[in-house]
Amino acid sequence: MSISWSRTFYLSVLTTSLLVLTQCGGGSGKRGNQVSEEATEPSTASAPVAETPKAAPKNLKAKLYLEASGSMFPYDAAGSTGEFDEALQKLLTEFETQKSGSTELFVVNDNVYPMGVSFQQLVEQPNIFTLTKGKGDSKHTDFSLIFKTILSDLKEGEVGVLFSDLIYSTESTTAQSATKILADVETLMQTTFAPQTKGKSLLLLKLNGQFKGTYYPHNGGGKPYSGSRPYYIALMATNATMKALLADPKFESLSRFSELPGFDSFHYFTSATDNLPFYTVLLKDAEQAGQFEQSRQERKERSNIVHTLENIKADRKTQGLTIALGVDLGGFYLPESYKTDPKSYEIESDEGFKIQKIVAENGPEGYTHKFLLSTPEPQGGGKREITIRLKRKFPPRWITQTHTQDDSNPNAEAFAETTFGLLNFTRGIEKAYNPQNADTYFAISLTLNN
Repeated sequence: MSISWSRTFYLSVLTTSLLVLTQCGGGSGKRGNQVSEEATEPSTASAPVAETPKAAPKNLKAKLYLEASGSMFPYDAAGSTGEFDEALQKLLTEFETQKSGSTELFVVNDNVYPMGVSFQQLVEQPNIFTLTKGKGDSKHTDFSLIFKTILSDLKEGEVGVLFSDLIYSTESTTAQSATKILADVETLMQTTFAPQTKGKSLLLLKLNGQFKGTYYPHNGGGKPYSGSRPYYIALMATNATMKALLADPKFESLSRFSELPGFDSFHYFTSATDNLPFYTVLLKDAEQAGQFEQSRQERKERSNIVHTLENIKADRKTQGLTIALGVDLGGFYLPESYKTDPKSYEIESDEGFKIQKIVAENGPEGYTHKFLLSTPEPQGGGKREITIRLKRKFPPRWITQTHTQDDSNPNAEAFAETTFGLLNFTRGIEKAYNPQNADTYFAISLTLNN
């Protein structure tokens, strides 16, 4: 949908982290609640039990949670270029288009407060943070309380949307080392998210926007800064609602996150257990080499899905074998560059099969990507398997590059690109979603039988 946005409304979906912290500060420059627990590393879920798939919602509703703290106000201050406000309105507008007046608006800092205005009033306000005045304590942000409230209040068809800079600090950070602070935030994220991971998913978006005002470092004090700064949109929803948001064509206009002003990167956290992808051998693909056919048993069962091949013969010219495999990767919200990179996969085969290439291709069988699997010397004889696994990697490069342990100097070269403690913040969430530290998203297998 191409719309000319001047000050139209936008929306963004919030599904990210829970903390018992205090983020961006005003006044005294403090921004987090203290926590004293340990953190753990990424995993998937111990002995996951398949969920009963829930019906996709007919409509989606947004619940906006706007962090009102000292280090957030400068994103929409007088003289700023307005990327923050534009992204917020653009995201929310798409939800409002589905059902006018459905969006709920909240202010968050030391607690969660109703904003007390309509969406139309939000759109018409030159500085959206003006609407947050008198709501809570802008010196402290209790992440744990905020995220627990958001997650526990989510119903099917609702998307929680948090706008925040995700910077953790406590009232006592001036007396603590950065190491202690970051250990606390990692633990807090893990323990806050752990009870919610089975039924809810989180999509974290990184954006950049113009910042003009006072920045409050994690260890207190305020320093003037004018320039670009990262901020984040955390979208949370039940697994069924999130799946609909990201994959249902009916809601495609709601998930064009890359079109938001200042969009940079994203990472998806989920422990949904219904993500084994559809896959099938493409028997008539023009790029296959050699001869083979669907197994007699599958033909007997009148199956349109081909997982087992028989009567396999090498290509007469090359003496090699190339199999085209269609895989539906639509349920895996990962960068397209990651999905199509053969290095993102492990392939196990006694015959030396390699992934020759992967291309995005929507086929009538229901696949989204075509894999070409090749071996120069098929051995033949007997029953053997090819197994493909999609690697689960954390942290993605953008999180590592955006993380810093020192945000005290706004004049530092990396200041415009980094967020204090982002790696620890997100690693705590990953540990909650992936407690067994699983290193793959799925494994699919083909059987070859001569």
